[in-house]
Amino acid sequence: MERDLHDGAQQRLVSLAVRVRAMQAMPSEAGELGAQLDEVVAELNGVLDELREIASGLHPAVLAEGGLLPALKTLARRSAVPVNLDIGVDGRLPEPAVELAAYYVVAEALTNTAKHAGASGVDVTVTAGEGVLRVAVRDDGRGGADLTSGSGLVGLTDRVEALGGRLWVNSPSGAGTTVQVMLPLAASGGPGLRAAGGGPPSGPGPARPAEPNRPDNARES
Repeated sequence: MERDLHDGAQQRLVSLAVRVRAMQAMPSEAGELGAQLDEVVAELNGVLDELREIASGLHPAVLAEGGLLPALKTLARRSAVPVNLDIGVDGRLPEPAVELAAYYVVAEALTNTAKHAGASGVDVTVTAGEGVLRVAVRDDGRGGADLTSGSGLVGLTDRVEALGGRLWVNSPSGAGTTVQVMLPLAASGGPGLRAAGGGPPSGPGPARPAEPNRPDNARES
């Protein structure tokens, strides 16, 4: 329950706080500011709904009802940083736990990008093939993510590895941050990809398994 609250509703609250600070920093007409604040209020109501869902033991409604594609589109719309989505998965995945893990990986990465990366955009790529779901979130921010602070990626790593998957983070200073995940699409009760030594999805630069953690990056569509 604690992890779901952190990876879901709490991340939305952080994103809203970033938006409010941005509004406070820019001069605007009273009408324009009022419209933006109306959007924030609507988002806060959405957070409350999500908290009620989690308290009832449910997945985020959009994920439970429509699957990964509409859920990631919703995350992209909410993101404080523009997101470009490339989702090669249509329909539902066979394992709901895999859908949920992929959703929270993207949510955490987008939130960290807004908080820390100073990025102008994020690319989110999701593909499925050969029994594996691959997720990559890449931003064009400052990089240099400190993988020894924060608890978000630590929790995500636990969630991913519990399903037999792997999570990597690559964040060279000045070159953006990439979070990559591989998840087996078949139910996994064993060591899965971790024991098999599966490498990360293809992407820029060498990646390393995440340790006590934190990412920083993404873009929107």
